[in-house]
Amino acid sequence: MACNSPFINECINLNVDAVVRIKKSHIKSIIKVKKLTNKKKYTKKWYDGTKRIKAYESLFYMDGVEKQLRYIKFKKKSRNGERSQVLIVTTSMTLGVKTLYKIMKARWNLENRVFNNLKNNANLNHCFVHGGIAVEAVLYLMFIASNLLNLFKERRLKNHIPNQTELVRLLF
Repeated sequence: MACNSPFINECINLNVDAVVRIKKSHIKSIIKVKKLTNKKKYTKKWYDGTKRIKAYESLFYMDGVEKQLRYIKFKKKSRNGERSQVLIVTTSMTLGVKTLYKIMKARWNLENRVFNNLKNNANLNHCFVHGGIAVEAVLYLMFIASNLLNLFKERRLKNHIPNQTELVRLLF
């Protein structure tokens, strides 16, 4: 959703370091830097628990973005031989590779918690609108409501209530 030039330009204009995960991209400059980076040797290697992480980096100019960006591929291999990779683009030239990896890992946790919460407690599985923009607007409202509720739960309640249903019951 965010790996596009308008979003990245807005982050640059606001002096915000963006860290964007790339999934399936049809942007020519990203396809080109991906091929270039695949031919390079890794720049950093470390272990995260039982997984070996190798980071590959390149600098490039994305279509529609004037500032140079950083492309990083994280290759993960577990002891049982399972392999995976994560591709990111960032506007930050100063953050360390391990720090960027930790940011991505934290993002997964947040994303999984939010989607799990929305599915189990906010009826995300049924959508009452069908237009692209309307569906997006409903999802954004659900994300905001879920995040506000979680923020309230985590920061304001003295005795943490483990169940969201119980929290809603107490609020009523």
